[in-house]
Amino acid sequence: MNRLAFAALAGLALLVASGGHAFAQGSTVAAETYRHVGATPPPSGFPVIKSLSISTTDIRVGQPVHGTVETSLNVQYVEARIDFRNVPLHQDAPGRFSLNYTVPWWLPPWLRRRYTLQVIARSVDGVELVRGIPITVH
Repeated sequence: MNRLAFAALAGLALLVASGGHAFAQGSTVAAETYRHVGATPPPSGFPVIKSLSISTTDIRVGQPVHGTVETSLNVQYVEARIDFRNVPLHQDAPGRFSLNYTVPWWLPPWLRRRYTLQVIARSVDGVELVRGIPITVH
């Protein structure tokens, strides 16, 4: 496996390992932004992230990470994104999403650093709400 393919695979593992939820008390949260094309306001309304939780924002290799996202009922899809890699969250009920994952122990040293994890909630109208959360991977 060449270095670029290995780095891409390790980066995807890191994203999944982050659990898709990187918000804890005391963390600095970037401003939310909307992305959409079409009618303003959208017919179903703008998506809302009501709450966001994660077991930790100080992530260590080999550690289980879990979290939840609660949204408005018009949100049908939530994903976590780091750079150009993303992973969808499981929809447990309308407006409730979760993801559980164990961070791979073999995560290479060059991927153990600070990131901005983007949590993206997409409404039925295709409007995206993006919230950036700082995380650190050790």
